[in-house]
Amino acid sequence: MQNIRKILLFLLIIPIVAIIGYYALIFLLGGPALPNFFEIRNNDAGIHEVTVEILNSRNSSMFKESYKLYPDESVSEAKPFSLLYSIGTKNYTFKITLDNGVEEETIPVSLHRWSTPIIVIDRDNEAPIMIMIDMV
Repeated sequence: MQNIRKILLFLLIIPIVAIIGYYALIFLLGGPALPNFFEIRNNDAGIHEVTVEILNSRNSSMFKESYKLYPDESVSEAKPFSLLYSIGTKNYTFKITLDNGVEEETIPVSLHRWSTPIIVIDRDNEAPIMIMIDMV
């Protein structure tokens, strides 16, 4: 009876160790996550007010904040815990409003722990609001 309990315990431990090892290996090989959820850069010569609203995959608003950015200034927000320690890709929709509605963009973005969208404001460009994805 003791041997059966030892065997059952051993068979229970093997899958748990395999799952923990798999996740540990992904985090070790992938390196540390990028800390920023997003970054906004004002590459324009003027002062701009930028409002960022982020919707999750169910179109529920999970973040909304306004920033006043001076020329060559940037601001960033930290990643939420759910994305910082996730191994999969998560889909978000970024709604960016420039200067109280003068320009608006709605951009779907897929992110994982090793990527950060960079929102660039530059009125001299054809598209004054651009998003680039920075990845490790």
